[in-house]
Amino acid sequence: MLISYLREKGKNLATKEDISEITSKVESIKADLGAKQHFSQIRYEREVKVFEEIWPKLCELREGVLSLRPVMDTLVQEGETPESRKQARAINFATAFGDFKTAIEHNPPFYPPSIWEELQILLKLCWGEAVEFGTFSAERINRDYWTRAMDNAKTINEQIDKTCEAMRTRLSKFDSL
Repeated sequence: MLISYLREKGKNLATKEDISEITSKVESIKADLGAKQHFSQIRYEREVKVFEEIWPKLCELREGVLSLRPVMDTLVQEGETPESRKQARAINFATAFGDFKTAIEHNPPFYPPSIWEELQILLKLCWGEAVEFGTFSAERINRDYWTRAMDNAKTINEQIDKTCEAMRTRLSKFDSL
């Protein structure tokens, strides 16, 4: 009887030890998941903040770059020269471009490389349009000038749409968490 009692007591002791070990592992897994969830939430909030900063600058950049060579334009105002109009447009673009470039270059650790690449493509396209705008004088404007302006505007708008979609897609990945 004593032997069977000790056997049963040994089984119960082993079961308690097993339960304790399993409980410890479960608690460790819960802690790891909680930490990962917390980190994901912080990362999401930081990315949203960065995108909220970049988005309006992206809109200003679109306006600035597309106003360099607008398809429809107004007549030169009294006291305005073609050169002063060109200079004002260049300054408007340069301000928008600089603000946008600064915003994206100060934040690359806070968004994925795929979005960084889309933003870099956009910067290059906008800079290319600005260079083309700056190299033409009023006397040299011809059909090719306007064809290039329209082609560039289309390409820039498509890249802006692609960039915006990349940001939306990135943010939607957090929805499933």
